[in-house]
Amino acid sequence: MQHGKRAITLLLALLLPAWAGINWQWQTYTNAIDTRQIIAGDSTIWCATNGGLLRYNPAAGTFAPFVNTDGLAGNDITAVTRDHLGRIWVAIDNGAMNVYHPATQTWRLIQDYAGQTINRLTPLGDSIFVALGIGVSLFDAKRWEVKETYKIGEIHDTHFVGRQIWAAGPKGVYASSLDLPNLMAPNSWVRYTASQGLLADEVRALQWFENRLYAGTTKGINYFENGAWSSGEFKNRVISDLEIWQGKMVIATNEGVFWHKATDDNRRMGPSLSNPVSLTVDTAGQLWAGLDNKGIALYNSSEQTWDNIIPEGPADNKFTALTFDHNGDLWTASSSAGISRFDGAHWQVFNLANKKLPGNDYRCLAVDSKNRVWAGSWGGGIAIFTRQGDSIAVSTLSAKDGLAGISVNPNYIVITALHADEHGNMWILNYQADNLQVLAVVDTLMNWQYFSTRDGIKSSLLLALEIDNTGRKWIGTQGSGVSVLDDNNTPFNKSDDDLSQGLGREDGLLGLTIRSLAHDRDGVMWIGTPDALHYWYDGAVKPRYQVINDDINVIAVDVRNNKWIGTSGGMSMFEADGFTWHHFSTSLSPLVSDNVTSFAFDQNTGEVYIGTTNGLSRLQTPFTRPAKNLDNLSGYPNPFIIDGSGTSFYIDGLAENAAVRIFTPEGRLVRNIPAAQIYGARIVWDGRTDRGEYVASGIYLYLVTTTSGMSKAGKVAIIRQ
Repeated sequence: MQHGKRAITLLLALLLPAWAGINWQWQTYTNAIDTRQIIAGDSTIWCATNGGLLRYNPAAGTFAPFVNTDGLAGNDITAVTRDHLGRIWVAIDNGAMNVYHPATQTWRLIQDYAGQTINRLTPLGDSIFVALGIGVSLFDAKRWEVKETYKIGEIHDTHFVGRQIWAAGPKGVYASSLDLPNLMAPNSWVRYTASQGLLADEVRALQWFENRLYAGTTKGINYFENGAWSSGEFKNRVISDLEIWQGKMVIATNEGVFWHKATDDNRRMGPSLSNPVSLTVDTAGQLWAGLDNKGIALYNSSEQTWDNIIPEGPADNKFTALTFDHNGDLWTASSSAGISRFDGAHWQVFNLANKKLPGNDYRCLAVDSKNRVWAGSWGGGIAIFTRQGDSIAVSTLSAKDGLAGISVNPNYIVITALHADEHGNMWILNYQADNLQVLAVVDTLMNWQYFSTRDGIKSSLLLALEIDNTGRKWIGTQGSGVSVLDDNNTPFNKSDDDLSQGLGREDGLLGLTIRSLAHDRDGVMWIGTPDALHYWYDGAVKPRYQVINDDINVIAVDVRNNKWIGTSGGMSMFEADGFTWHHFSTSLSPLVSDNVTSFAFDQNTGEVYIGTTNGLSRLQTPFTRPAKNLDNLSGYPNPFIIDGSGTSFYIDGLAENAAVRIFTPEGRLVRNIPAAQIYGARIVWDGRTDRGEYVASGIYLYLVTTTSGMSKAGKVAIIRQ
């Protein structure tokens, strides 16, 4: 799912002083099909999900997502409600709350419950009752403050009958009166458990119906009448929600949605749903269900069926690998949900559920010279995706094709790395291959060659693979350091191979498990381990200590030779100048998660895609591939309207070592942008002079020159409003 319409622009000048003046834009992409709660608004359905808050428009059939880059304090939403003023209240898994004001389309942050678990939000007048892991808290929505908290134990749901408050949790049902002077005193509450007649201690939902209070437990339904609990329906079924619809009560259970007190033939409402967890009725009188890992569903009364509606997005929120194909499409791998393709507007998913892949656990990606995408799995060999017109065909490589399984199961083939070389060959790490042929290479005609531990590779437990600028293959192992294969760029002739080189503790490695290898444009090999970031240059290994966290997951080098390091505690970027570090985490930036696992770079736009274990981030950077010359130099928009809204003028098609100067029609220099401040093929000008003042309306000349002697000029009309 794309979350870009309201992506906020962050000015990170304080965090990134070397890039001051650049507007950095973050965008978050998530899978949001795991619904925790749904509520009805004015002609909309609001969905609290694992991937943000969704606003569904039934008339248009569209989802509008809200995530951290839209102002939320997090993306894992645990509860949602709507108060009497139409404001939307959202609870985040970190204990933060956000309030959405539809009139201004702005969010307000509440941190009073930071670190707490919020299970439900229930409005009552100008108050919000917050069901917490420690009890129920009364939040004053007028004063924007916590009034008091009743520490009675974890609460899943609250319900009000007149002036009486009922609270349900894993240890029973609690009752009290709002008129009591001190609800914070434990003796102000009466507790009911299985010993008082409940079918189970754990109660997940409460509902008032036909002058009775109903409780949905993990073993069926109870109702409270005349001071005692009586057993109701659906014994031994888990009850997740109770709702009133068309004058009757409907019940969400682990086996579907049912009518209350209906005959056996008419009790089930349509075909069985997959774990409905929440029910709501919209302003048009339609019944909706929120589903566990299946989106939402609308009940079709005439057909007595459920229409399942799944928001578009990546396969899930675990990203183990990222890559771009030659068409500019982003491919993502997941360890639990297969492969996804993103064309910039829509997602396409390939996995076991839609029968497009033999499994779901994929760990690595690579694109070959034919623009085929190779995906290596943990246990299922390799899947190859080939474009055929508007469709994509999927083929697989397994044991019969030249790969080897582990010793206890020859069909269980683990692929931990894929790397295409400049000759069109694909190199493959076949982890723990039973025949010890753990490194394989296959050419475009599907001819194979193998390298084994008998040839000198240090271990059969291979994790990382990189090819340096001389063609040597660097192989990272699990527990045995680095092996280096120098095949003299003749992989199908093993007579001239050298596998005598490698790196271990004696060479300076602080740890021998190598998770990532990356070779930069200066000839430096970067080595990531769970213990430290290292670099190898000119025969020596040294650690680098400035990284945000020493538990290194992944290293990648962008087109401008910046090093991006993903760790379990955020990510760091080491500039090509060899001195400057910049650090990103969820506390310093809108990074979607601190556990960073993969990177992909769009060299034409400067976009960095950042895969994590809880979503995908995109960071817009100026780091693009310079043009070979100035033939395609352009400036846009033209005219450039300066209206105070943050609009910018772009000069694109810059070559290496280009400088830009902007002049008035009389030839007076108003802005000088030296080559040292240009990081790629495009610059952004905000319409200001070197003194920081906006220029006046008129025709301006921009002149681009390079150190190699190229030059080209253009004109732009500026309208100052």
